Amino acid sequence: MTSRIAALVALTSFLGGCYNYAPLRRSQLAPTTYLAITLTEAGSEELAPYLGPNVLTVRGHFLGTSERGFLMSVAAIENRRGDILEWNGETVMVPGEFVRSLEQRQPAAGKTVLLAGAGLAGFFVAYAAFGPGASGATSGAVGGGPSPR
Repeated sequence: MTSRIAALVALTSFLGGCYNYAPLRRSQLAPTTYLAITLTEAGSEELAPYLGPNVLTVRGHFLGTSERGFLMSVAAIENRRGDILEWNGETVMVPGEFVRSLEQRQPAAGKTVLLAGAGLAGFFVAYAAFGPGASGATSGAVGGGPSPR
């Protein structure tokens, strides 16, 4: 039983995994690649009506290129203060002249293993502290304790 739970904890940790972003050249782009596009100052200002003010990074799936720029299905944007705002896959065109850098999201095996190990260790600590049958019920006679005098 505990091995099933441990496997479930490890699998869940891998699904939620950790990622790194590695630099990517424009020639290496492939559709459905998850990208982080860092905008220039001018790009942030010009795209403000579409993305919001002070956007630094646009994250999402690369859909393709056109003569105007990169077509993205946006998953999130990060502003210059570091706030991350989730999007629902809206399609946005990012002109090439507004791109400071391109980075591709890649799984970080070391971080994911560390996260899974920490989750598994937490599970075993909790299991050792509370045991397999901790249900919150107290054992003993029904009715509580001695009657009041």
